[in-house]
Amino acid sequence: MRGIVRGASVYLVPRQSGELVIGATQEELGADTTVTAGGLWQLLRDARALVPGVTELALGDFVAGLRPGTPDNAPVIGPARLPGLVLATGHFRSGVLLAPVTADTVADFLATGTPDPLWKAFAPDRFPVRAEEA
Repeated sequence: MRGIVRGASVYLVPRQSGELVIGATQEELGADTTVTAGGLWQLLRDARALVPGVTELALGDFVAGLRPGTPDNAPVIGPARLPGLVLATGHFRSGVLLAPVTADTVADFLATGTPDPLWKAFAPDRFPVRAEEA
């Protein structure tokens, strides 16, 4: 079940084990995977708006994951400056959805050596190089 509560997206996914997964918050905190009380409260509050009985459930694991993104919110796909390295990253929340098409185009590139013309918009060199990286 998916819903929008107070302008925020929330989802509930039942598992065969009987557990209910509730997600997800979104914060730009770098590599910090700390689960905060505020984020948990927000999820439970919004889930309760959709399914009031959720407040009767026992709490289990709390997990925070990372979804790499880019400054322009588009993925990075194509050859890197380092010879032989091909990048396919930065898909953020769409990673699972874009994985098949990304894998196909990268596999084609590895087989033919010809980059997909659509990669131009996702080229790794579209971002300025910082002095410490040069």
